[in-house]
Amino acid sequence: MSGTPGVFAFAHIGDLHLEQPGDRNAVDLRTILDEVEGLHNHGLLDFAYLPGDLAEDGRAAQYDILTAALAAHSALPVRLIAGDHDRQHGSMTDFDALFAQVMGSRQGGRHQPRGHYLPRPQTPVYIPHYYYAETFAGVRCLFLDMISAGYGRKGFGLDFRLGPCQVDWFRSELAAADRDGLPCAVFTHTYPDDLTGPDERATLAGLIRGHNVRLVEMGHTHYNELAHDGRTLYASARSVGQNEDGSVGYAVAAIDGAVTSWRFKPLDRKLPFVMITSPADRRLATEPLAAGGTITVRALVLSNAPQADWSCHARVDGGPAHPMRPVGPRIVEAQVPWPGGAHRLSVTAADGTGGSDTETIEPVSCGFTPPPAPERPGSDAFRTQAWPGKGIRGDQLGPNRNGRDW
Repeated sequence: MSGTPGVFAFAHIGDLHLEQPGDRNAVDLRTILDEVEGLHNHGLLDFAYLPGDLAEDGRAAQYDILTAALAAHSALPVRLIAGDHDRQHGSMTDFDALFAQVMGSRQGGRHQPRGHYLPRPQTPVYIPHYYYAETFAGVRCLFLDMISAGYGRKGFGLDFRLGPCQVDWFRSELAAADRDGLPCAVFTHTYPDDLTGPDERATLAGLIRGHNVRLVEMGHTHYNELAHDGRTLYASARSVGQNEDGSVGYAVAAIDGAVTSWRFKPLDRKLPFVMITSPADRRLATEPLAAGGTITVRALVLSNAPQADWSCHARVDGGPAHPMRPVGPRIVEAQVPWPGGAHRLSVTAADGTGGSDTETIEPVSCGFTPPPAPERPGSDAFRTQAWPGKGIRGDQLGPNRNGRDW
C-alpha cells in the first residue's frame, strides 16, 4: 500500500507497440517515464500503468526495449498486463519472461503468474495467467488478463477471454473489497464488451456494475475516450505507438472520495498539470452535489517544483479567485461559494517556473439522478462526445474502430 489515503492517482502510459530502440515511440516512452518517475518521487502518483500491446509482435527483442527503459527508472513502480499484440506470433513465452523480470521485482510489486488448466477444443492445456490485485491509497486495484485464455493468434482476429478461474477470482476479490469498504479500480486491455464469449461479456460487465468499481482503465482503442454509466467510469488512453489522436502523452486518473476523475497530459505541454478531483463534473458524476451555498473544491497538482512555490486558485464562472491550500503532497483544497445558477468551476495552478495550467469543469447539480443501466453495459455505447479539456477528440480514430488498419 502506498500514497495518500483517500487520494489515489496514477499515470496510464498507452499501448507501446515497440519494435526498434530508435523508433519515435521508444523515444517518447523514455521521455514519459522521465516525467512520471519525477512526479512519483515527489509523492504525486502511485504508479505507472502499461495496459498491454507492449510489443508490436510479442518478441523478446521488442520487450528488451521496455526492460531497458524501465531499468533506467527503477524508482518508479510499474504495473502491466498483456494485450493481443503480446501474443501476435501465437505464443506468450517471451511475455512470460518479461513478466517474470519486471513484475517479479520490487518495481513491479513481486507479482507472479497463476497457472491454470484451461479448456481447449480438444483437451485442457496448462496456461500461465497474468492477473493480480493490490491496494493503493485505499483503492483495491484488480489487474485482469484477457489474453492468456484466448485461442487466437495473428491472422485469426481478436480472441479476448478470461477463463473460469479468473472469473471466480475476480468475483471473490470484489466481494472482499465490499466487505473491507474499499472502492475498486479495474485494469484491463479493452472493454468487457470485446470479450469473445457472450457469457463472459455479460458476467464481467455485471460484476463491475454490481460492485463498487469506480474506474475501468483500458488500452487497445488507441484513442482517449471516457464512457460513464452512472456508476463506473470506463476510460481508455491513446497509444504511444500506433496513433492518430494528436499529441503523445499519458493519462492521469484519480479517485478522491466519491469522485473519479481523468485527464490527458500531453508531453508537449510543460508541467504543472492540474486536475479537479472534487466536485464531480456532471458527465462523470455518481451522486448529486451537496446542497448549500459552499462547495469543497479539491485538485490534483503535478509539478516538479517544491510545493511551497505552488500558487493555486479556484474560480466560479470567471468570478474572483479563491486561494487553495495544500492538503497532503498532491492535493490542494478550498471552500468556495457556489451561488444558485453557477455553471462552471475552474482551477488554475502555477508552480513558480513560469508556467501554469487550468482545468474547467461543469459541476453536477443538486438534482442529479444517476441514469439507468445502459443497454450494452461494459461497452463504448454510452461514451462522452468530444471534450477538449480532457484531451478527448471524440472521433474514435484508432485501428479498432474508425482509424487506420495498422
